[in-house]
Amino acid sequence: ILLDWESWWALELDSKPSTAVRMLERVYSFYKPLYEANVPVDFAHPGSDLSSYRLVIAPNLYLVTDDSVENIRRFVADGGTLLMSFFSGIVDGRDHIRLGGYPAPFRELLGLRIEDFVPMAAEKGNSLDTQDNGPFACGLWADLIHLADAEPLASYTDDFYAGTPAVTRNVFGEGAAYYLGTRPEEQYVKLLLERVYEEAGVRPAAEVPPGVDAVRRKAEDASFLFVLNHNQEAVEVSLPGPGLDLLTGKEHASNLVLDPLEVAILQETSL
Repeated sequence: ILLDWESWWALELDSKPSTAVRMLERVYSFYKPLYEANVPVDFAHPGSDLSSYRLVIAPNLYLVTDDSVENIRRFVADGGTLLMSFFSGIVDGRDHIRLGGYPAPFRELLGLRIEDFVPMAAEKGNSLDTQDNGPFACGLWADLIHLADAEPLASYTDDFYAGTPAVTRNVFGEGAAYYLGTRPEEQYVKLLLERVYEEAGVRPAAEVPPGVDAVRRKAEDASFLFVLNHNQEAVEVSLPGPGLDLLTGKEHASNLVLDPLEVAILQETSL
């Protein structure tokens, strides 16, 4: 997940179309379903080296420098998958509006242009038609999107912009760029993220029950699976392969039982 302090500060100034767009809430809306799916998340600056990642999420990247723009474009062109949300690429590093239509530096990357913004009052909302699921509620914001090369994945159902795209996907170079032009309900974000991270080849470290974390760390010649039970009751975890618990010395073939608040560190023997 990309996080930039300067963009965060600029995004939340009172001069914006909506003062209800808050960076932490937007970041959390992506982090929570990924955490619950046991997909490990790093936070990175937009200008940092992204080449080791398969998927990059850019929540409301309002302010972005030219170097960061090129860095993100190169990441996707080289085969990465990007998910960007609304009100991104609006100003440069000095908080000057970028010319050339919204989102000026990312129009080619995303395969679209944005005609205007529709900030919504707290009591207002819309819904999304995804053709195969839904409808799903959305609110806070709506981008009026015109497609160039992108394909629509969801469209608005109500108001004067009914039928226009709300969520899109565009092929760029060897990769793909998704765009989310509104704030959907949590269930839709979860479904969209599942599609995006599966396409990117990102997999959870292990299939675990709620309240259990599973994180994999790799060394040059070994792989370690950290499993943490945050629950107040014992849980059984299905393992992706056999491993040796370095804390107890026990071998586990295909499953592991953790007591309440217990931790296991497995040195995996098949990965």
